[in-house]
Amino acid sequence: MPKQTINVGTPPGNQGDGDTLRDAFVKTQANFDEVYNALPITDTSLEHDNPVIDGTIAKALADAAAAGGGTVQLGPGTFVCSARTLIVGDNVRLRGAGRRATTIDVTGAQTGIHMAGIASSVEALHLKMPVGANSDGLLIDRGEQHARDLFFSGGGPTSWAINIDAVNILYLSNIRMGGSGNALTGNGIIYQNTSGLTFNFGDSKFSKIDITLAADNTTGIRIAGPDIANVKINNILLSQVEVIGTGTAGGCVGVHLHNAARIIFLLVDVEEIDTAIIEEGVVGNCRNNVYIAATSFGNNTGYTAIGNVFNRLFMGCQNIIPSPTSNGDVLVPDALWLNEGAVRLWENSGNLQFDNGSDINGVQLSVGNTVPRIQPSSTDPAAQLTLGRAGTRGVECEPGLVLPLQTTPIPDPKEGTLAQFAAGVVGANTGLYQLRQGSWVFIG
Repeated sequence: MPKQTINVGTPPGNQGDGDTLRDAFVKTQANFDEVYNALPITDTSLEHDNPVIDGTIAKALADAAAAGGGTVQLGPGTFVCSARTLIVGDNVRLRGAGRRATTIDVTGAQTGIHMAGIASSVEALHLKMPVGANSDGLLIDRGEQHARDLFFSGGGPTSWAINIDAVNILYLSNIRMGGSGNALTGNGIIYQNTSGLTFNFGDSKFSKIDITLAADNTTGIRIAGPDIANVKINNILLSQVEVIGTGTAGGCVGVHLHNAARIIFLLVDVEEIDTAIIEEGVVGNCRNNVYIAATSFGNNTGYTAIGNVFNRLFMGCQNIIPSPTSNGDVLVPDALWLNEGAVRLWENSGNLQFDNGSDINGVQLSVGNTVPRIQPSSTDPAAQLTLGRAGTRGVECEPGLVLPLQTTPIPDPKEGTLAQFAAGVVGANTGLYQLRQGSWVFIG
């Protein structure tokens, strides 16, 4: 609201050209209301989830929503919410004085904060959930929301610090869960669709998120589409995300994808956990998910796929390798896998090698000097390289075929082999020989 200015009229006054006494007081009251609403809520002794008491968070949020939007500013301190969920409506921003300064302490069994409006945000506070309780910390079920600079602690075996349900367009940034003396005893973030709508929700971005799990059998991030054919959670960027578990025996999962598509892992790190990443396609499928510079350290399993999982891209990852590979997969940590893992293309000791996954069952192109060479990948003396295909015209070499001079016998040669030998190796003369019926015959 712009400042309301009282028209006091022209001196010496009482000329009838200024505001009436009532209008002047109306403007004065409006200015006081504006200043009052801008002041942070600092009294921590109130029931802050009571929407009928002036000065509570719930009342301020309701008033801001009724006014079409606004900011509810909290001062430093711990604000106890014992029974009701705090509702953040359309165009409303709930902001603390910092995630280490302002704490909303949820002591009841209710969800802590519900972002129920469009274009709302929650910022700069610590949301503390009851340890062992199965209520969620932050529920988001409308789109175009922003949650940032937040800290989460507490929770139970089935609770989520952030529960995102049937939402399109959401931004999470600078989120810390657990650690620093405030353990996350529940799960981290779930993005799901329980609405029953056959719509592919998603189109969201998560950045700079650190999750430290303190309880066994919990999950850092779960992106779960419904078990409905062709319905997924899709198009989500996970950037600079770290999940740390309770150890390899704790049964924790870093990131679990269930019927999810086009999820991009960029600099995602999972450590000290049972299973770092799970992709699971049930009824629907997991497809087109991308892993760039993702890492897994100190985990029992770096990556596992269940059900219909395909068209994945892995680039520059450490200890995150699909096995088996599937149709459309591209794996480029040390090798490129093609055709459902049937063919591998990789660099082996300076040579470009094609094989079937075994180092010795392939062919190499050596390009280390001005005389490139095609050779078997195996160094076994019995290894051979075959050019051409049976039933075709053969192999044509232009401008000609050069046979290097052999100064020692060829081990275990094949019938029909042509070779050029020095004198005294297989015959008296230097020249071209062919193996016929087990004997070398001089040709010329």
